[in-house]
Amino acid sequence: MNGSVPRRHGGRSFDPVLGALAAAALASIAVLLATPVPTGVVDAVQAAVWVLFAWLCRQVVAKPRLAPSARRFWRCIAVGGLVFALGNLVTLFGGFGRPPRSESAVIVWTLLVAVGVAILGWAMFAFPLDLACRARARLRLDVAAIMVAFAMLAWHLCVPGGTPPPNTARLYVTVLASAMALLAVFGAVKLLISGSAPFTPGAGVALGAGVVIGSWSVLHLLNMHASDIRLLNAAQLAAALLFAVAARVQYLQMAVKPSGLTKRRRPAYSRLPYVAVAATQVLLLAEIWREGLSFRSWGMVIGAGAVVTLVLCRQNLAFADNAQLLDRLRHQEKRFRSLVQHASDLTLLVDADGLVRYASPALRDLLGVDPQQAVGRPLTSMLRHDDVAAVEKLLADVIADPAGSVRRQLQAHHVDGSTRWGEALATNRLEEADVSGVIINIRDVTEARTLQDLLRHQATHDELTGLPNRALLNEKARQLRREPVRQEAVLLLDLDDFKAVNDELGHPVGDQLLVVVADRLRRCVRPTDTVARLGGDEFVVLLTGTTVEGAVATARRILSALAESVLIDGHQLSARASIGIAVGSDVQFDALLRDADIAMYEAKRDGSGIQVHAAPRGVDGVLPDATPSRGVPIK
Repeated sequence: MNGSVPRRHGGRSFDPVLGALAAAALASIAVLLATPVPTGVVDAVQAAVWVLFAWLCRQVVAKPRLAPSARRFWRCIAVGGLVFALGNLVTLFGGFGRPPRSESAVIVWTLLVAVGVAILGWAMFAFPLDLACRARARLRLDVAAIMVAFAMLAWHLCVPGGTPPPNTARLYVTVLASAMALLAVFGAVKLLISGSAPFTPGAGVALGAGVVIGSWSVLHLLNMHASDIRLLNAAQLAAALLFAVAARVQYLQMAVKPSGLTKRRRPAYSRLPYVAVAATQVLLLAEIWREGLSFRSWGMVIGAGAVVTLVLCRQNLAFADNAQLLDRLRHQEKRFRSLVQHASDLTLLVDADGLVRYASPALRDLLGVDPQQAVGRPLTSMLRHDDVAAVEKLLADVIADPAGSVRRQLQAHHVDGSTRWGEALATNRLEEADVSGVIINIRDVTEARTLQDLLRHQATHDELTGLPNRALLNEKARQLRREPVRQEAVLLLDLDDFKAVNDELGHPVGDQLLVVVADRLRRCVRPTDTVARLGGDEFVVLLTGTTVEGAVATARRILSALAESVLIDGHQLSARASIGIAVGSDVQFDALLRDADIAMYEAKRDGSGIQVHAAPRGVDGVLPDATPSRGVPIK
């Protein structure tokens, strides 16, 4: 009782107080059932147990993290335990303990027990429930139907023989005790149906068993024979010990549940009222079959009718709630359909096989496909061959993750041939029975993607010629470095005497000449090669998978193409250029570009037009078997 931490034995917790209570219960009940024990001794032991119960309740109440509602409950039932102890002390010291026990002693003891039971019932009745108004009304009707069934059982037990007992005082005391017991049962049923309780599960089981055994002993107090006094004393002591066990179990289990409360999800409905209807009908039929329409039978008829009426009221309230719920669901469904039907985003529901089970009207705007015709068809059947792989990959990725989502951009083609971009969010809901599919939400981002591509193009291409700029050239070079090692060549081209064109004919003519040069450079290289403008009149050609001879041949082809005259703004012009070449397979792009720049200036100084950089890589700086080529002068 000092609240010490239970000791561990063999990996299991052992509480000495709980162990002592269990041992005392087994020993004392065995003694009471086996041998006659003086009534005074029984009363003294019961009083001591109830005082112990109140002390254990005080330990529970002293817990700092105990919920206020649970604290009120345990404080209240502690008072009930003290009232029970007082009843035992009255029978012990009030002169009523000497056999044979008088009827007045039994009445006083019963009244005190009734008060204690009333306190216990009130403690459970007053426990607050966090329920809405209509839910609280349904709960009250369910509890009322069950309690009327218990009242019928009490009526059957309290009115033996089918006629009122001749002793009116005894009848009043029995009815009072039965009413108090029903109040306790009422609180227990309310907590059972509501899904919340001011005690832990273990404590609740012990309290329930104590209430049942104690109520049984009270209801049979005036109807038992002298030979049954041992069983009655054992039942009363067992009830007191069960209450003490409940208080100790509550204290121990609060180490895991500091609030002391038990909360579970309240079921949508309870079958107990229907069980009560069936039980009362069976009890009524059995009563009429045995005794006919007696005084007790008429009470059973009234009780059975009351139970049926309460259940009918409960069903009527449930029907009204269901009607309101259906109206609310229809309203929500209508609002949801309105939102989906008029949303610009596309919503698709696809099963595990890729078949479309639902498609919103936005499908018509995005792809030009009728949503109704899409249902039942594979999602890929609405796409062009080029768009199928990305969609199949999206579905495979999201199905592989049972609780995940996949987001990515997809390209698709409208039936009119235009390209559309959509940002798709696919969510796996195959495991949900109400959905059983993959939900795909697609937002049309064509305009944003077009703008993004335009901005990227502007950032990576020369505005005048449309050729890649230095940034895109570097990116292309980095991509090549990640590929298998192969020889590359960099051609750095600089127009000769281009400044004179700008000075004599104007910058618009010079710009047009640069555009012509860019177009001819494109025609002179392979699709796998890259032509870029560094700025001004400098151009770079990046050749992949080539040799020195191949690079020189390309340079000669470029000079020949540039030498062809072109008419610009009434002026017949041709271009002359100097080209530096650097070739290598294990050199960084910047190093090749630097080598090509050195070779270009050498070609410009000696007027050869083409010069290959001489480097330790074994590349000959003199063109093999060729006379240095000279540029065609600008006319």
